[in-house]
Amino acid sequence: MEHENLIKARKEKGLTQKEMAEMLAMEQTTYSKKERGISRIRENEWARFAKILDKNIDDLKNNFSQANEIDNHKMYLQIIEMIIKYSQKLEEENSVLKQLLKK
Repeated sequence: MEHENLIKARKEKGLTQKEMAEMLAMEQTTYSKKERGISRIRENEWARFAKILDKNIDDLKNNFSQANEIDNHKMYLQIIEMIIKYSQKLEEENSVLKQLLKK
């Protein structure tokens, strides 16, 4: 989910992602990931964005943060569950292989 208000504010200011990234001393790809919601935006970064764009931090955030953090948390839990299941399966397979090697 994109940070629509951040993108809109940047475009209203007439800045490209590359220009914005340069002002923030980061790579354009890094900034792009933040805009698209792929990478987390830290509070100090929100403050820097707001200052560059002459906007209020809350206006830029637009409730994206809470919904995205909940989705990310659910995704991380699913990943952990998959890793645990895969690990258990590997342990079972290792046990079977050890039994075969003993024969």
